[in-house]
Amino acid sequence: MTDITNTNLEAALLDQKVAGAFEMPYAFVAVINKDGWQLGVAVANECGYHPIDGKTFADELAAREWADGLNRHIGLTADDAMCVVISTMCGRA
Repeated sequence: MTDITNTNLEAALLDQKVAGAFEMPYAFVAVINKDGWQLGVAVANECGYHPIDGKTFADELAAREWADGLNRHIGLTADDAMCVVISTMCGRA
């Protein structure tokens, strides 16, 4: 998927909401909760992630497509996003 914010207003608004709430570097991630799949924000060197409420997905693939598209929009490669996520795994062996 290319930059999802070019074709989806909901994604563009979500991007702006997150940009105003978190300092870079951060990455969008697909996460599962009791209600299904949703997006989260992983902030570099902070333990865990911040769930984004209000948008759920039918399956992991759909959530990952959004996360990947949003990450591309903010200039992250898949490797960059993975590095951010790994940095959030505080205390895990």
